[in-house]
Amino acid sequence: MCKSSQQEKARLNRLHPTQKPLELIKKLLLTYSNDGDLVLDNTMGVGTTCLGAKELNRKFIGIEKEVKYYDLAVARVFG
Repeated sequence: MCKSSQQEKARLNRLHPTQKPLELIKKLLLTYSNDGDLVLDNTMGVGTTCLGAKELNRKFIGIEKEVKYYDLAVARVFG
């Protein structure tokens, strides 16, 4: 399988091995939640879902067991 240069660039810019694009997460949040709802991400990684929730005026709870990813998430969301 051949990857496009855009896909390769996105892969290299990730902070976490399974990080999803923020715009994808925001689309899902807009589809499945409402303004002011509480969003739970129990595998937070680097906080993409929490960041999207914050940007879309949702409350959020993020849980991450790896300290290095937790620290990155806090910096991204509250930075």
